[in-house]
Amino acid sequence: METMAKLLLIFLAVSLFMYLILRGYTKKKRISNRIQEFLPGPAAEDSVIEEEKRQPLVKRFIISVSLIFKNVQFNEKTEKTLLEAGSTLKPEEFFAFRFLTAAGFAFLSVFVGIPVYLSPIAIFIGFALPKFFMKKKRKKRLQQSSYQLIDVLGMMANSMRAGFSFMQAMQLVGKEVPAPLGPEFERVVRQAGLGMPLEEVFEELVERVPNKELEVVVRAILAQRKSGGNLAELLETMEETIRGRVRIMEELNTLTAQGKMSSWIITLLPVGLGLYLSLVNREYFGPMLEHPLGWAMLSVCAVSIFIGWLCIQKIIRIEV
Repeated sequence: METMAKLLLIFLAVSLFMYLILRGYTKKKRISNRIQEFLPGPAAEDSVIEEEKRQPLVKRFIISVSLIFKNVQFNEKTEKTLLEAGSTLKPEEFFAFRFLTAAGFAFLSVFVGIPVYLSPIAIFIGFALPKFFMKKKRKKRLQQSSYQLIDVLGMMANSMRAGFSFMQAMQLVGKEVPAPLGPEFERVVRQAGLGMPLEEVFEELVERVPNKELEVVVRAILAQRKSGGNLAELLETMEETIRGRVRIMEELNTLTAQGKMSSWIITLLPVGLGLYLSLVNREYFGPMLEHPLGWAMLSVCAVSIFIGWLCIQKIIRIEV
């Protein structure tokens, strides 16, 4: 039974790979024919080929797979997560990457020798891992923006005291500050230069970088533009406020670091021990995977571990 499952998975993988290669080849040929029809000459064809060659092989493969899901309507939450994480992937490309990761975990589970009835768990883990890492990237980007915002406010305040206008100060931030805030401020300057209202531009900025400190700064700047006042002094005041808030958050992270580490160790220790016993001494751990009573015990253990992890996370999570 397991041999038939392996052969079926290998056949499906080879078929999918050949289909994607032939699809990419026919698409490239169709594009070349269309370009030669409307824009004859070697320059246009060379530009398309050079544009395709600039992309890495993995990215081109993911784009080829994503064409299958091009007409699928994705959740707005997925698009929002990719936007806030600063990723260049489209929703269909991200879904294709998750699909390929799940398929890779399925093949890995088959070749390692994991029972077939546990393959759905491996597929679920492979499908969920890219989203987990994307959320980690989003969280890291938002945390980094909090630290950068202190320097940004100081730079803008000093620039305005030196005679710069507000838009010139933002343009300076866009040129001098690295990602994530630098490119975002540069985008704000471009949008404002195209005639978009500043309120709408700042609202889009807060949507792309949903940071609490940045939202407070945006609200204060918009209120100052309506009521008037010394904007440089306001920026300096917000800089000191955010600096104190970030310092408090760092102290809380230091105090709760032990609890966070304990939660991961307590959660992963039973899982690691079970995997070790299943690989080293299969006969000893076999009844847990083959007998219904073992399945029930593993299910109760998994639920208990998850509840314990949630309780620890609830204790160490302190809102500032």
